[in-house]
Amino acid sequence: MSIVTDAVEEMEKVTRGTGCHDCNVRIERQPDAPACRYECGVNLRFGFGGAASDVVTQYPLETVTRIPFMFGTPLETPEKRTAACGIMSVVARFLCLCRKAQACDPNDHEQCFTNLCSVFDGKKIYVNGNLPDLTRLLGKRAVSSPEDADVILVGGDGLFSADSLAVTDQYRGKKRMVFIGPSTAGVATFLDVEHWCPFAR
Repeated sequence: MSIVTDAVEEMEKVTRGTGCHDCNVRIERQPDAPACRYECGVNLRFGFGGAASDVVTQYPLETVTRIPFMFGTPLETPEKRTAACGIMSVVARFLCLCRKAQACDPNDHEQCFTNLCSVFDGKKIYVNGNLPDLTRLLGKRAVSSPEDADVILVGGDGLFSADSLAVTDQYRGKKRMVFIGPSTAGVATFLDVEHWCPFAR
């Protein structure tokens, strides 16, 4: 079990009997879509019932699938976890449980980082996942070990990559953990955990 499969279990409970399980989810590459400044990878657009969400990942895929593929499985590959996280985001948006499922406008990037620095002022931060620009922007506030951190910021890759997911699972409940960017919106919604993406659409 991982935090991703836990979130899928919660989504299954919420959506049971709604008819969502019978509808298709379309996953397509959207390289020209606005992306979170902190994330690095290929932008995927998830479409479901007229709603859309975006995920940035190092493990891109394109397919048409249905929600139940996630249920009762270990989601053992990064590609399956990428798909699961995007599906949770778009379903949460469809059900009006989440509105922060697509990246903000680039004009909001500076204010996002300014606000983040204000909220986590004086905190030692470990960046978990492939977020090189965030690590660079944080400078001396970033620490190289999660054990030394006051706060762990988890990007999408902190859920997709096996090594980064292991860190997320290891420190879940032990350190303050904040999920960042639209790629993590679905997991954060269904587990009701802290999420940072103040200007997302």
